[in-house]
Amino acid sequence: VVTVVPRKEVTEEMLAKAEIIFGLPKPSDLIKAKNLRWLQLASAGADRYINKNLYAENDIILTNSSGVYGIPIAEHVFAMILSFNRNLQDYALLKKEKRWNLIYEAREFYGSTVSVIGLGDIGREVAKRAKAWGAKVLAVKRNPSPKPDYVDELYMTEEIDEALIQADYIVLTLPATDKTRGIITEERLRIMKPDAFLVNIGRGELVDQEALIKALRNNWIGGAGLDVMTPEPLPEDSPLWDLPNVIITQHSSGLSKKNDERRMEIFTDNLKRYLNNEKLINLVDFCEGY
Repeated sequence: VVTVVPRKEVTEEMLAKAEIIFGLPKPSDLIKAKNLRWLQLASAGADRYINKNLYAENDIILTNSSGVYGIPIAEHVFAMILSFNRNLQDYALLKKEKRWNLIYEAREFYGSTVSVIGLGDIGREVAKRAKAWGAKVLAVKRNPSPKPDYVDELYMTEEIDEALIQADYIVLTLPATDKTRGIITEERLRIMKPDAFLVNIGRGELVDQEALIKALRNNWIGGAGLDVMTPEPLPEDSPLWDLPNVIITQHSSGLSKKNDERRMEIFTDNLKRYLNNEKLINLVDFCEGY
């Protein structure tokens, strides 16, 4: 029996009956799902769902939609980088004012160095595109593994400073966990190149935001492309809105008309596995947070 319902219309009776939930239920409602055995998230991030106290039972299977968002988010990353390099934000303002004013200072991406912090689905898609466009690609990941052919140098998390020092572009693709929150500190912002461009499409909590504002105001780095911030929505009085070297999008990097199709493929594959008592894909580790 399958019930399809908008999130706002979910009843306590539906929650109480559900053995499987596919979507993004309110975490505070999960305790009412007394029969829940498997929660398939529609998101790649699982940080709001990893507290086992949310659930009526402890033996919950939690899976995410990793693999859905890599393509649109990677394209969004390069949209930000190229907009910064080619002054597209400034030209958009000039167009609004109907003013012709050539901006001579522009950057090339070819031949640059890109550091991808986090080599999951999204990080891999970013790294592949950066390599194809002629960049040197550095990547940072938590666990040792063979180096993919689209990565020139692979570092472990404790070696992150080596990747930050060398990069013209730094792309944060990490989830928010106890080990990653605040990973970009004031000290790490200070060791970046003075013209480095920082892109964050992971979570706002990865970056010390006050330190980032200071870095952008004082030209410690060249600029930032932010799709995630703290808090969200970003308050109107945040200095980030007014900084000319910042591109802001509103947690929209993963949007694509193809996402529903990809999410459904993952869910139907996992449903077959669940019914056959096989191991599910995209299992979330409650201890690691992803």
